[in-house]
Amino acid sequence: MTLVRWDPLRDLLNLQERVSRFAGLHPEDLPSKRKTCWFPAVDILETSDAYIVRAELPGVGKENINIELIGRRLVISGARMEQSEINSAAYRTIERVEGYFERSLNMPGSIDVDKAKARYVDGLLDMYLPKAQDDPDHCVRIECTG
Repeated sequence: MTLVRWDPLRDLLNLQERVSRFAGLHPEDLPSKRKTCWFPAVDILETSDAYIVRAELPGVGKENINIELIGRRLVISGARMEQSEINSAAYRTIERVEGYFERSLNMPGSIDVDKAKARYVDGLLDMYLPKAQDDPDHCVRIECTG
């Protein structure tokens, strides 16, 4: 059985979106287009020799993704930038969130940072994080290819 860490802020934001949709709120009723902190969906898989982390980051440019390993804590952060808008159009529905995101994940074991790899293709970030024997005590940035 896999335990999933509860994120109350994400649940609250999802509830707020559902209530707004149910209530039929239109963009003109809202103060501005949604720009907030958002939380990408993340999967962590474990093999005998590595952890594989997958994050959904649709619409995020590779240059806007930061990946850091601080001890056993993996931090994925960045921003989804605002698209150019048509000035003569009015929003009828707003469901996509723009702005800053960050996910901080405690990895179950040590990572061999020298062999860690990250690849970003079509909005999906795949990270291959080989297991290590020693606990790293420093911060390392992992470069993302694509």
